[in-house]
Amino acid sequence: MAKTISVMVVEDKRLQQIFDQIIRLANADFHTPGVISEKRDDLDSIIVGLNLLGEELESHTLKLRESQARLNTILLQLTEAQHLAGIGSWEWDMATDTVTWTDELYRIYERCRDDFETSYQNFLGCVHPDDRAYVHTTITEAFAKKEAYSFSHRVLGSDGTDKIVACRGEVYLDEQGNITRMTGTAQDVTDQRRTEEKMARLAAIVESSRDAIISKTVDGYIKSWNKQAEALFGFSESEVLDKHVSMVIPPDKLEEEKDILHQISMGKGVIDYETERMRKDGTVIDVAATISPIKNAAGTIVGASNILRDITDKKLAQEKLVAYTEALEQRNKETEQFAYIASHDLQEPLRTITNYIGLFQQDYKGKLDKNAEIYLQFIANASNRMKALITDLLEYTRIESDSEPAAIDLNVLLQEVISDMQATIADTGATINVSHMPTLTGYYSSYRSLFQNLISNAIKFRKPDVAPVISITSAGAGKDVLFEVRDNGIGIEKQYFDKIFMIFQKLHSRSEYQGTGIGLAHCKKIVDLRGGKIWVESTIGEGSSFYFTLPKKHII
Repeated sequence: MAKTISVMVVEDKRLQQIFDQIIRLANADFHTPGVISEKRDDLDSIIVGLNLLGEELESHTLKLRESQARLNTILLQLTEAQHLAGIGSWEWDMATDTVTWTDELYRIYERCRDDFETSYQNFLGCVHPDDRAYVHTTITEAFAKKEAYSFSHRVLGSDGTDKIVACRGEVYLDEQGNITRMTGTAQDVTDQRRTEEKMARLAAIVESSRDAIISKTVDGYIKSWNKQAEALFGFSESEVLDKHVSMVIPPDKLEEEKDILHQISMGKGVIDYETERMRKDGTVIDVAATISPIKNAAGTIVGASNILRDITDKKLAQEKLVAYTEALEQRNKETEQFAYIASHDLQEPLRTITNYIGLFQQDYKGKLDKNAEIYLQFIANASNRMKALITDLLEYTRIESDSEPAAIDLNVLLQEVISDMQATIADTGATINVSHMPTLTGYYSSYRSLFQNLISNAIKFRKPDVAPVISITSAGAGKDVLFEVRDNGIGIEKQYFDKIFMIFQKLHSRSEYQGTGIGLAHCKKIVDLRGGKIWVESTIGEGSSFYFTLPKKHII
């Protein structure tokens, strides 16, 4: 009996061991195998089987964990790839009517996973209001036709700007042809679309440009050729692509082209130059060219962009202008020389006439009747006027005949002019106020004559019994310096504002005001030669303001 009980206890322990091992295996504890007895009976067979099962389960579990780890890695890589590509994905399970989004999709639509319920209606709420009807129609049609779809739509970003999202979707069917699920992707293509738009605009500009625009490799092989290049050179795009640019370069300019491309390949920036090119028919033309480097995304110079404009007509016009200018300068020199010689030669007989009239008046004073004396005085006055006219004409032809321009302090120059006119100023009681004047480059005699004439006129054309008050000022005026000589004289009628600057034009008779009518023409020529303008503003009875400008390039 005791032996039987002992056996039963032993068997119970072995059964408990089996039960414990089954529990360990269920809990994935594969490291404690069952103990096999010396009986080698059925219970031991069960233990052996459980041990083998544990080994197999351990092996399968290890493989499952490795597979899970690989899957997790793949999912992580997929998430990173979606983020880098800006692509999010979604799935719509029809059986459960659940929609799942990836993290990147939340980012694209600027939504938070924690507080955004993924559903079709909520997706439509993410779409730009102006695009919702179009998006809904596209998806509904794809659903009805049970086919894939693709479209783009806008998303109103949190910063108020529009983003562009490209969407694609797939439909999955069961054996009966019913839709079981839909999957799709959405990609933020805003930068890509903007780049495409910029490229399209740039391409349109290139094609519509009035200049020939060519791109080529650093070795000189043509890669693009716009419409104006076809018009300029006579070659179609298909005739020149991948051909060497030397086909439109005259032989004597090949080394120049090689040198310029070398400079570009070595990092030289934009180069502007004028050169020659050759048309399909062999005609050589003058062109103004600009060449600049083309770089790839890494910043490596891979080619050059060449912009060329036909300046053949411009060159011919410039050559004609140079020839005309040279001829005109020669004629001016001849005219001035003739005027000088004529004026100089006229002075000698005029001096003789004046001298003899003076002697005649002295010798026959009181011996002639009154009419004869009046006639002689008329002749003497006319001779003096002729002398003054010849002197003024000589000065007019000598304007800017000084050997070289020099620095002139107008403050000093005006002091000298006023000092030389002191007798006239004292006789008329004139007051001359001069503000600070600039120093400029030019011809001393010309500027002296300019101010002296303007001041003399201001004194000459004064109102009776009113002392002249003259103000001379200067001020900046954009690219020029503006000078003003203002007086309180008799004034000038508006209809004569232009006439007074013409040579030999006088508004008053000699009995009223002496003069030859050259002074203001003299002033105009001086100002014109310096690239400035001169004009007058005046009111009868109140006075005149003579203005003239000089480019700031003459100011020191």
